[in-house]
Amino acid sequence: MKMMLPIALFSVMLSGHAGAEEQMALITVQGSGVVEAAPDRARLQMTVGSRQTSVSKAKTEVDAKMAQLTAMVQQLGIASTDINNAPLRIYPEYQQDQKAVEMYRVERELTVQVRDLTKYPALLEQAAALGITQLAPAELLVAEPAPLYQQAVQLAYADAEQKAQQLAKLSGRKIKQVHQIQEQGVSPAPRHKMAMMASDAVQFGNNQVRADLSIQFELAKP
Repeated sequence: MKMMLPIALFSVMLSGHAGAEEQMALITVQGSGVVEAAPDRARLQMTVGSRQTSVSKAKTEVDAKMAQLTAMVQQLGIASTDINNAPLRIYPEYQQDQKAVEMYRVERELTVQVRDLTKYPALLEQAAALGITQLAPAELLVAEPAPLYQQAVQLAYADAEQKAQQLAKLSGRKIKQVHQIQEQGVSPAPRHKMAMMASDAVQFGNNQVRADLSIQFELAKP
């Protein structure tokens, strides 16, 4: 009999706990928060290419253009640590019978991080003069996104709490406490495209840092 007593007590405690869980009233809501910030830097990707009958000729032309492009970027005061030269890419172009190579297209990318946005117009103009093959839309960035994201999280929590209070009020009850919080989305540094207008004025706009939370609240007993 002495060995059976702890087992019986443990069973009673489990039953009581299960009953309490069944009586708990929970409500789950979604909250979103958005903080806008002006970008303070940009990442620009430029491609230099050449199409020749031999790889060596195309490579020689690409290397020369890349050297000129890199020198121009450095003359604008952009640090070498913010300049990245990607490896060469070689694309053979075959004849119609697909048996022999007719031409070779060689490309190389240069990625530049512009920490001073006032240099962007001059960089774009001089890069075009050097004959770059392709220019991808610049990506606008925020140097310190973490504090902005924390603000967005606070707004998301307040949004979820307000929704929960409204729903609880409709049911004739009140919010008791937070039961669970889940982070639905992390958006510390969204990127936006930079556009050149007809007036040659660069429009940077604002970045939006967004946070989404799913919060489960426990309702107080009526």
